[in-house]
Amino acid sequence: MKVGIYSGSFNPVHVGHIALCDYLVQEGAVDEVWLIRSPLNPLKAANTLAPDADRQQMLEIAIEGHEGLRTCCIEDTLPRPNYTINTLRALQETHPDVEFHLIIGTDNWLIFDKWRAYDEILIDFHLIVYPRPGYEPTTTETLRSLTENVRFVDAPQFDISSTEIRMAIAQGEEPEMIDPKVLNYIKTNNIYD
Repeated sequence: MKVGIYSGSFNPVHVGHIALCDYLVQEGAVDEVWLIRSPLNPLKAANTLAPDADRQQMLEIAIEGHEGLRTCCIEDTLPRPNYTINTLRALQETHPDVEFHLIIGTDNWLIFDKWRAYDEILIDFHLIVYPRPGYEPTTTETLRSLTENVRFVDAPQFDISSTEIRMAIAQGEEPEMIDPKVLNYIKTNNIYD
């Protein structure tokens, strides 16, 4: 089985996240996508994150009715700050029969050679790179020889920012690029006030 790993802060999860995952399953790039809510991204400030439990609940709400999408909480069990290679190794250990495909945007692809153990990820796992507005998918010289396991997909692009969604909610607005059930959860629990 081919499983796409889509990891992020999901602070909050929005329709662009879910549309990308749906696309990858429907187009046959992977059989399933496991969305992993990162407890703490080493590159982001902790004080901007909604609590883990709320972000997890929003993810669960967002994937309801989407076949082939599920959540995975493996990063909750790993030391922090966590790095993607640790997540992939832990998944490989617990699911040895699964072929894992890390899903990243072209924004991350452009700096992928700065990731911890990026060469191990490229050799031992697969990458699916989707387009992000404003980031052309070039390949640096360092990565060029290691791109055998990399697949670029022509997924639909969404110029959506979780930061802008949080700001809109804090100002009492109701952004359209978020599932209404997720927005209701946010408002009911005063998450971004």
